[in-house]
Amino acid sequence: MQALRFEHTGSLDGLSLVNIDKPILRPGEALVRVRAAGINASDAAGILGMLPFVTTPRIPGRDFSGEVVEALDASGASSQEWIGAEVWGTGSERGFSSDGSFSQYVTVPIAALSRKPASLDHSRAGSMTLPWLCAWITVDTLANVKKGDNVIIIGARGGIGSAAAQLCNERGARVFGTYTSLAKATPPSYVTPIEISSKNAIREAIAKAGLQNKIDVLLDCAGYEQPFNDALFTMTPNGTGRVVVMAVHAKDGLFPISMRTFYTKALTLKGMLSSILGPLEVKEVLDDLAKKIDSGLLEGPKEVNEVDMKDMDTVKGALQEILSRASHVRSVIIP
Repeated sequence: MQALRFEHTGSLDGLSLVNIDKPILRPGEALVRVRAAGINASDAAGILGMLPFVTTPRIPGRDFSGEVVEALDASGASSQEWIGAEVWGTGSERGFSSDGSFSQYVTVPIAALSRKPASLDHSRAGSMTLPWLCAWITVDTLANVKKGDNVIIIGARGGIGSAAAQLCNERGARVFGTYTSLAKATPPSYVTPIEISSKNAIREAIAKAGLQNKIDVLLDCAGYEQPFNDALFTMTPNGTGRVVVMAVHAKDGLFPISMRTFYTKALTLKGMLSSILGPLEVKEVLDDLAKKIDSGLLEGPKEVNEVDMKDMDTVKGALQEILSRASHVRSVIIP
């Protein structure tokens, strides 16, 4: 089969197209023919050596959508139950310490298989699994967003931020989302947009809405010092405020936090790591998302950029683009 692989970390130029054997199935595993593999910033970061837990040589890629072509039951005998099923997946250690989805085939535990939304084609399904998993972990597991909560999402236009906005809205929360510019953005009706036009743009917008000291949840999907600290200022001081971070823009991973604001409001801070859920937990999340997307409760991406796996210049360009957040349209590799 063909796959993208890097032998050493440090540069996107280390990624190359290779011909290797298809994975050998173990009992209880399925072989999936990958039709689309979503490109995420963590893929680029792993290749560049920014993630210390990535081992080499490695096939990157965490997201996929495709069809089951082979399967072995627990005894090692051929199983037909899932053959031909259209599935999607993400998460766990795939692409980090085990080979990922930037290939024609990937192995998945049968118990972890999840049928993709019937209403989405492979490209759109394959583009959204990791961002939506991250959003689910953020909204459900970490922030425990509830009906009536007031929520600020920094970076509401990005993959995780826009998914988190949908999930918060579905739970009955009031959502405020930040945008670097509203000139070319069309925020959804359930998001009150805040354009970052000044250093105090967030607190001014929240005060105008009559909600100063009444923000229950802050989800930072961008990782910039100024909007983060500006948003902290708006949060409830009653000890129930929850802050979840999942990004930092500075290369050294650092930026100052107003600790006085933080402790005087008795806030709780948590970090989001997508691999905290195991394969079976990821399956539960994806199964639920698929049902809600097909029923119309949640909405998948309208637009996806398809990248031919054999076109290495375009592949590297797409990896660089998502790392620098240069586009709001997600890309998928087509093996």
